[in-house]
Amino acid sequence: MENNVPREKWLYHDRCMKKWLGWILSDHSIYMEEAAISEQPVLPKLEQSQETISDILEDAWQNAKIVAVQVGTPFDERLLPDIEGAVIGRWDDQVYLQLKNGDTQSIDAADIRNVQLLNPDRWWALE
Repeated sequence: MENNVPREKWLYHDRCMKKWLGWILSDHSIYMEEAAISEQPVLPKLEQSQETISDILEDAWQNAKIVAVQVGTPFDERLLPDIEGAVIGRWDDQVYLQLKNGDTQSIDAADIRNVQLLNPDRWWALE
């Protein structure tokens, strides 16, 4: 069943969807450009032992320091960019980070390759 309302009974004057197509396309293009930049592969760092990783994460948690965590296994000698944030906890095999934008992300401890301490004054302003 099709519900067609005569044009004279419309609540507002509609110029059809043609005016929106450029806006939708431009938003999509901006999103794709940002995703391409944020997902650029990086070279893998030296893989650390689980004991070293655990010590660094514990120090960061106790002293409210910021860390950069490299996760995953290299594919074609490349990895995704580091995850940067404050260590806010650990439960079972999960490490919880608070990211720059305020979101919380959990990372499987077995997937962590490398952890580095970051300690700038304004870590959220890093690019």
